[in-house]
Amino acid sequence: MEGRKAVVVGAGQPESDLLGNGRAIALTLAREGAEVCAVDLHPDRAEATAELIRKAGGTAHVIIADVGNADDCVRLVEESYAAMGRIDTLVNNVAINHVDADPLNLTVDGWHLMMDVNLRSQWLTSKTVVPLMRKHGGGSITNISTIGSKTGGGRMFAYSMSKSGVNKLTHFFAAAYAAENIRCNAVLPAFVLTPHSVEGLTRHGWTPSREELERTGVDNVPMGRLGSAQDVANAVLFLSSDEANFITGLEVPVDGGTLTMVGRYSKPAAAPKL
Repeated sequence: MEGRKAVVVGAGQPESDLLGNGRAIALTLAREGAEVCAVDLHPDRAEATAELIRKAGGTAHVIIADVGNADDCVRLVEESYAAMGRIDTLVNNVAINHVDADPLNLTVDGWHLMMDVNLRSQWLTSKTVVPLMRKHGGGSITNISTIGSKTGGGRMFAYSMSKSGVNKLTHFFAAAYAAENIRCNAVLPAFVLTPHSVEGLTRHGWTPSREELERTGVDNVPMGRLGSAQDVANAVLFLSSDEANFITGLEVPVDGGTLTMVGRYSKPAAAPKL
């Protein structure tokens, strides 16, 4: 990524001993030589990520934006382009689930908010960045989805629906702009231990605590453990780099093999006991 210019939307995180996906992605791209615009709704969170990059010898800029606001989705790309003079990589990482519920209890306002933040924002940032990438010979867009976009049931109805839309958006952009050397891929994490996953899964009753979530990984993930934000960041790094210059429209699970069990909902009995 030496010399590349990257925008990471959702690069901040709350104070935690855990590393979040957005911060991990921003730090990893910067470590590999990219100049990074750290975009977040919260100035202190964005600045904390940018400062970590600077302390490590990298270059980072802070962009404050609310991706639930359509105008902000456009502005964050334009300000990033103005700050760096080019955008080679866009990573759409923001998603919310705090207003989600099952299909009968989800409110209309909750539905609209989640679709705006989780899906519409990725369309608008991508729509804005494509003409800018075109001017400089191409680029890569990586959208963070989830393996929940491939499964049914559970308590996070609108979240899963919005992420299914992210997958289809990824396919459309990949097909539409491949000839212009603009690639678009999606990363589908699951059972990754981050501040967001702990908060979201405990809120919606999947697990009562972080400790129980960790136990869930042992019991239900074929690899017998939870993943980390660094695992997600490594996938994004690959897809953003020239190592993946003939890869577009791909959905990359980062899930310890969980998607291989869709339809089973349990780890095979023959799997090793850890």
